[in-house]
Amino acid sequence: MRERHARMLDLAVEVMSTEDPDRVWPLLAEELLTALDAALVVVKEEPWTRERGSVAFWSGRPEAEERHHDESVRRRIREGYPFADHYGAGEDRAPRSAAGITGARAWRHSATADALHRAFGTRHVLGIPFPGAGPHVSGFMVHRPGGDFSPHDVRYAARVQPLLKAATNHRSLLNALREAAGADRGREANRSLAAPLTPRELNVLHLLATGLSADSMARRLGISPRTVHKHLHALYRKLGAADRLGAVLRAQRAGLLEGDPGAS
Repeated sequence: MRERHARMLDLAVEVMSTEDPDRVWPLLAEELLTALDAALVVVKEEPWTRERGSVAFWSGRPEAEERHHDESVRRRIREGYPFADHYGAGEDRAPRSAAGITGARAWRHSATADALHRAFGTRHVLGIPFPGAGPHVSGFMVHRPGGDFSPHDVRYAARVQPLLKAATNHRSLLNALREAAGADRGREANRSLAAPLTPRELNVLHLLATGLSADSMARRLGISPRTVHKHLHALYRKLGAADRLGAVLRAQRAGLLEGDPGAS
């Protein structure tokens, strides 16, 4: 336990010293994989639903990487069984294993346990939610094969909880600073055009860069496909491009695709 605490302090220093938000979650995941003898760490920074929500994985087993993209597995993880119901029912945010919540037999025979075992070879999951009240639960889920998490593991998870929350807040701040800097560069790039893009044209440009069709962009923006095509023609003219690929390449070179399109 003393070795774990020493690593925790080192981790806190390293996380709070980084200026790269993309380094925060890997640092936390590496520590959880090591300290809890785990094979997989899943993090959710936002409340999940079955259909939506980011699912970020870190694995100590390279052979499991390809299953991270299996949508049926992701849907199981988004459901958060049994953690979503357990933590969403009250203000309890103490780390608990899935088997500890449902009972060992119920967890072993659940569809979620079966799906995770087939996908990753893991049998047990430890939920480490972020502290705080409310019905929406966010945090980490740590997966491993073999036996269930021990009381020592659960105590360690409880001690590391505040660090995980602080590190995630730090990551959010770094992302906000990055987005603000990108938005500033994007505004400067837009002003440098002979005919600057309108806010709506910038929105269309960012959607164009994701590969969406005109019909999909129309649904996303709540406008007609005909209006989208008008915006696209304006984009091509202002950027001096003949088609969508040319428009995206010219926009990337000009720095127009950095930051939040709604901020321009």
